[in-house]
Amino acid sequence: MKEHRMVESKRVAGAAAALLLAATLSACNLGTAESSTDTDIGVFYGLGDDHRLYRWDPDGDAAEPVLDLSGVWEESGDVGTVLRASLSVDPRQRYAAWVAGGDPDASLRFGDLRTGEITTAVEYPVDHACIDPAWLADGSAVLAHRAPVWGGADETGAGATPLPVETWGPTEWHSPDAEALPPTVDLEVDGCRLRWYTAEDGTAQAIYHDLEVTEFYRVDTAGQILETIPVSSLEGAEPLTIGLVDVDPTGRYACIVDDYGEHGAIKGGFTIRAEAGTRVIDLDTGEAVEGGDRGCTSMHAEGFVSQDGAAVAFTDYEGNARWETELPSTIAESPILFYYPAES
Repeated sequence: MKEHRMVESKRVAGAAAALLLAATLSACNLGTAESSTDTDIGVFYGLGDDHRLYRWDPDGDAAEPVLDLSGVWEESGDVGTVLRASLSVDPRQRYAAWVAGGDPDASLRFGDLRTGEITTAVEYPVDHACIDPAWLADGSAVLAHRAPVWGGADETGAGATPLPVETWGPTEWHSPDAEALPPTVDLEVDGCRLRWYTAEDGTAQAIYHDLEVTEFYRVDTAGQILETIPVSSLEGAEPLTIGLVDVDPTGRYACIVDDYGEHGAIKGGFTIRAEAGTRVIDLDTGEAVEGGDRGCTSMHAEGFVSQDGAAVAFTDYEGNARWETELPSTIAESPILFYYPAES
């Protein structure tokens, strides 16, 4: 069985690489951060109040709309929180993926950031609560959880949204580019917030946590557990670690959130996915990264992004502030922020 999983792991990693080929064809901690005019920062994506996804280059002009999410994202209600809990932009900045809907009509959708076209990848049942659509590090496909988490319509009466039920189903690969996809991932332990990265040998691996958020697991593309990391062994992971926000491209650093507090939805009430972390942890040592208590929204090769209102800053893993800038008013209040370095 172990040999079978290893074969499956290599097969999936190879398939993921093939998908990418087909798709592309081709100074102190707080004192001297550079402003946006001093360095080539990269680009940001955020949601505007007009229900559109915007792309903003600090070295360019105003933020430009790239995807119209009207009818999908509302500023209040469950539809809005579901979208924010599942929306992501692929690492190549070609597509966005999200779960549209918070009931048995939910579906996984892709949006082309170049053309604005929106397509439905798969209809219900799609779970957004635990395993949100997670892109492979090469941006070739997402892993989605397919389970009837909302139960049956007859459980709450006609016309009412069914209550969530604890049902675990298979995880499936979906891609906006290819039809022939790798097998499903059979996770050894049920869990949430799965995030992919690239291992030293070039294969895809992921980190996620169990349902009780007591352990983090490092897994391969077959779902086999490679390492178990007790949350209790992580410095600064108290008083209550509730989730994983992101991991860096190598899988060494993790952005975690320690408590609900203000880290629920900025608009529309509580969302199950924390939209920003409170601590950056070095998973190799279990120690908190200096400067990580400023918060974190995304992890990158050289460091991490933190946000305070409209102000965003980049800190490296030594705790040094690299740059800071102000978001334009268009996306300054975006409930979720995506950042991609200039070299990505």
